[in-house]
Amino acid sequence: MITPELVEEKKSFSFVKCRICRRNANPEITIKKMGTSFGVICKECSRSFTNREIELMHNMFTAFGGYFSQMSNSKEITSSKLKKIANDYKKRNKNNVIIKNEIKTLHSAFLYGIKPQQLVKSLKLLTN
Repeated sequence: MITPELVEEKKSFSFVKCRICRRNANPEITIKKMGTSFGVICKECSRSFTNREIELMHNMFTAFGGYFSQMSNSKEITSSKLKKIANDYKKRNKNNVIIKNEIKTLHSAFLYGIKPQQLVKSLKLLTN
């Protein structure tokens, strides 16, 4: 006999996680081709990032570990990380245009929930 407690509609698919942010997937997911495989992307990440950025993040997280916004749970932490990156660039007299080619810096920014566009704009503001 099936009891009513066991028969309930599942509202989210908690066993399916977004490849970028690791949030639980919901019925509005996107399946994207990433390299030679496919991955589930949540609605928020699909809206926030371009296909190219999603593939870049997926490759970085596969190679180095982590996921988007893993290390940050507040704006203050994210802001302090941006300031650290900007100070590092000032000390080394680096051009902030080349940030797109610096894999370690990008990976670190992604872990703190910093989007690529946000990183470039913030570095321009903070290094001038």
